[in-house]
Amino acid sequence: MYRILIVDDEPFIVNNIFLLLAEGSQRELEAYRAFNVYEALDCLAHNRIDVVISDIRMPGMSGIELHERIIHSWPMCKVIFLTGFNEFDYARKAIRMGGVVDYVLKNEDDHVLLEAVEKAFAELDKLEEQMNQDLHAKTKLQLAIPALQKNTLLEMIAEPVPAPKVRARKFAESDMPILSDKPVFLVVGSMDGWEEGMSESERTLLLYACQNIAAEYLMPTCIQLSFTLEAYKIVWFIQPGAWMAGAAEDDGQEQRAWQHLKTRVYSIMETVQQTCTKLLKHPVSFVIAREPYGWEQIGSRMKLLTDLLSRYAGNGQEMLIQDSDQPSSTYEPADGEHAEQLILFIQHYVIAHLGGDLSLTALATLVHHSPTYLSRLYRRTTGMMLSDYITQERMKKARMLLEETGMKIQEIATTAGYEGASQFNRSFKRLNGMTPQEYRERSIMEKEFKKATKVKKDKDRR
Repeated sequence: MYRILIVDDEPFIVNNIFLLLAEGSQRELEAYRAFNVYEALDCLAHNRIDVVISDIRMPGMSGIELHERIIHSWPMCKVIFLTGFNEFDYARKAIRMGGVVDYVLKNEDDHVLLEAVEKAFAELDKLEEQMNQDLHAKTKLQLAIPALQKNTLLEMIAEPVPAPKVRARKFAESDMPILSDKPVFLVVGSMDGWEEGMSESERTLLLYACQNIAAEYLMPTCIQLSFTLEAYKIVWFIQPGAWMAGAAEDDGQEQRAWQHLKTRVYSIMETVQQTCTKLLKHPVSFVIAREPYGWEQIGSRMKLLTDLLSRYAGNGQEMLIQDSDQPSSTYEPADGEHAEQLILFIQHYVIAHLGGDLSLTALATLVHHSPTYLSRLYRRTTGMMLSDYITQERMKKARMLLEETGMKIQEIATTAGYEGASQFNRSFKRLNGMTPQEYRERSIMEKEFKKATKVKKDKDRR
């Protein structure tokens, strides 16, 4: 599943492209919208984005400046620029910077933009294939982190916790890539659901391959160290990469470095999970800390994350959990749970929250699965995409409100989960063959006809 961000300061263009992708793309994707560069930057800070479709000139920041920020946050992201006739030279300059796959005139036919999007997907597929080849070579050359580093870390988080000076000396002796005087972000992963007859060496290779995949995605902006635990678990110690470059020299910069990492780590590990499934053909589950911890807390917090992972992970499924999730307010998996039970929970939740956040990411968080896994599971179990089910229920709600209430169209749009009346009108007409107002008028006429027919029958009987 790919994620696309559409950026333009003209809402009409953004919404039209959003609907075009929903109706015209044959791929399974999740689209986000931003109506200025600042909304785009906020979205990029909190979500892994694979393709950005952006106006090349916008107030506040040019498309090329936005492109530079995109490369910094998500180096593998591909960009498609929307341009005017007089911006060809400007667009060519952006393409030479790398990462830009195409530029499309705003007045060109829809199929031109769809072809550009498919071109971006093809480049991403090629990158993934290259990563797969590199992964095999790297896994053979480096099967594990040095035992000395693992032993040092285990010693540093054991009770009683060594003094800071002792920790600094041990880190220096072990040539640690992480810093002993800074907090760390913890992630614990688990590989289970092994194929019958798989040897111990094959399992070990998969664990190390997972570590190498994570390193590929973390390295651009993070420093990290990982090692394996018992029961086929992996723990990652992560810090902002800005420290190694000497960028975080004061408290304000350090705080910003941590915030940048905190907003990205969930999306990074989701990408790792998705890549492991594709390349290794094996599910991986993660529990992710919400906050960095000091070394005095690491041992107890690592145990908490490991226990949480053991509680939820298993059965060859893909769990993605954060340590302060409240199970009482989300989905509690029962022993021997069936996919049908999970799907039923999702469907009931959708019906009860049509006006709320029903993004794939939000729904996946509810059931402790990754968005990719939930999307595949729903489609495999029901035969339809989850987004189609949500649209179906929103339309059902809208038709009921049009038939039975006098609510304004804007109010109905909001209640059914649409951002505005214009978007609601277009979707409603596409799916029902008429506008909401036409549907309401027809409904009134049908009711009046039925009422008149009933009165006539009553008279005839008398």
